[in-house]
Amino acid sequence: MRRLLFIAAVLVGLVVTAITYAAAGRQLAAVTNTAPTTTATAPSVVLVVPDIRREAFVFAKEQLQDGGFAWKVVGGVDGFAANTVVSQTPPPGTRLLDTGAPLVTITLSRNKQYRPAGEPQNTSPYPSTPNRLAGTS
Repeated sequence: MRRLLFIAAVLVGLVVTAITYAAAGRQLAAVTNTAPTTTATAPSVVLVVPDIRREAFVFAKEQLQDGGFAWKVVGGVDGFAANTVVSQTPPPGTRLLDTGAPLVTITLSRNKQYRPAGEPQNTSPYPSTPNRLAGTS
């Protein structure tokens, strides 16, 4: 009998504790659900477009990928390793928000000392994301 009373007392204690905890949780939720006075925003990461002009394509594309950019070859010359970058858009030094993989388009000139072999690489291995200038909304 004593054992049964002890078990009943423990169960009543657990129920009372659970109800008290639940009530305190509701009061805490009511206090914490007030409107904040300021809103915090995560800082935006800014990427700076590197100057890849006059570089061999094989090095230029790696520099862009390492910097967090997607790339695309435009113009009449395909993306073979020894071809040289003659222009890029956006220009070097442009500050872009990191939207995932902002796009840099490059124009190449053919290296006449190199005979292209294999398949050209005219786009980065991952898709680009929109370009957004840093400091604009």
